[in-house]
Amino acid sequence: MTLRAAQSDELPAARAALEAEHYLGAPKPAECDVVQLALRGEQVLAILVWTRGSQKLAARDAWLAWDPRTRARRLPLVVQNNRFLVLSRPRQPNLASRVLGLAVAALPAQWQQRRGVTPLLAETFVDPERYQGTCYKAAGWIEVGKTAGCGRHGDDYYVRHDKPKRLWLRPLGDDAPRRLRDPLESLPGEKPRAFGQSPVPVKTATSLADALFTVTDPRRAQGLQFPLHAMLAAAVLAIACGVTTVAGLFRFVQELNPAQRRALRFRFSPRNRDLVPPPGESCWRDVLQRLDPAELARAVVQWQLEQTKLPPLLAIDGKTLHRGLATLVTLCDAQTGEPLAQLARAGPGHEKTLAHTLIESLPPGTLDGSIVGGDALYADPALVRPLVQDQGAVTLVQLKDNQPTTVAGAEAALAQGSPLFFRHRPRPATAASTNGTCAPSA
Repeated sequence: MTLRAAQSDELPAARAALEAEHYLGAPKPAECDVVQLALRGEQVLAILVWTRGSQKLAARDAWLAWDPRTRARRLPLVVQNNRFLVLSRPRQPNLASRVLGLAVAALPAQWQQRRGVTPLLAETFVDPERYQGTCYKAAGWIEVGKTAGCGRHGDDYYVRHDKPKRLWLRPLGDDAPRRLRDPLESLPGEKPRAFGQSPVPVKTATSLADALFTVTDPRRAQGLQFPLHAMLAAAVLAIACGVTTVAGLFRFVQELNPAQRRALRFRFSPRNRDLVPPPGESCWRDVLQRLDPAELARAVVQWQLEQTKLPPLLAIDGKTLHRGLATLVTLCDAQTGEPLAQLARAGPGHEKTLAHTLIESLPPGTLDGSIVGGDALYADPALVRPLVQDQGAVTLVQLKDNQPTTVAGAEAALAQGSPLFFRHRPRPATAASTNGTCAPSA
């Protein structure tokens, strides 16, 4: 069995076969970017039709961890198998999965020749009322969820039909999912710009801007056309999307539409309320050079934790990056490693200072009831005390044999009846106890 792209003179016969035997019929010519034929000798065994990926698929975008901006840039790297037909006469066991294997192997080169882009992901839909998708599973495809149950009507809108399809994905390369998820990697074939696409919903953008209103503005009070909290919110989102230069930051905000800039608290033009102009590069440079980065970091950490429901088991740890280039301290989910809050500082040897700043930036009671673990560096009363007394956390720290004084002190403290740095809480009055005694609580 061989597989090749159909020639132009073979397309009418392929469309006729699809019209006769496929339950959806033949697709429109514009949706037939690549047509593949599986053959044994001159006999056609199966027909596959490939087109561009869907604009929005919640299950696919969640599997790739795509925000709207990343999706807009990398959608050209996704292809869709919108028709797969094994002809009725030559059917035999395992034929469908064998054809799919050959098709996926040949697809990147054929798509590159047709569209000028090498795809990294294939998608397809399976109607659960008709099929189970067994051949896709056998060929290495991954089921990631269901569609919303809508169908395209015309070129620009959808109509709900309440018949969701099962969505299957097939990476076209061993590292394809990692490359598609990495926001910092520049991929061949992706769009360089994502006009009118914000990485977060409107409510999230607005709440971030409002949270940064407390950051001190280093500029003079006269003639401030662009609010500081709007600029900082835009900068935070741009950096989260991989922007590393002032020019990139300027383009990021310029590519947003007026409504999205308005959601970030930028002001409309006095001459035209429909226009919300973005700051120029000189304005960005002036603000970023004079801003206090520590104050901004504390405000961002507070906002980030307000958006997140913290897991019960946390860890705090620091790392020195690339031969002392910078120090990074992270509060993360101890089970998954997902970072929840981070602070960084140039140079090595700042872990304790950063840990102090990170803990102080948390709103009081943020860690109430959580268990926070750390290595031997965090066996420091100045770090443990605010975690327990101010944040309400239960703290677990490691002690090493080269800390004999600290170990001896810990053993003596643990021999007492109350935990270290315990908080006194009034015990509710009862018939047996009304003298106002306090119960210790870690």
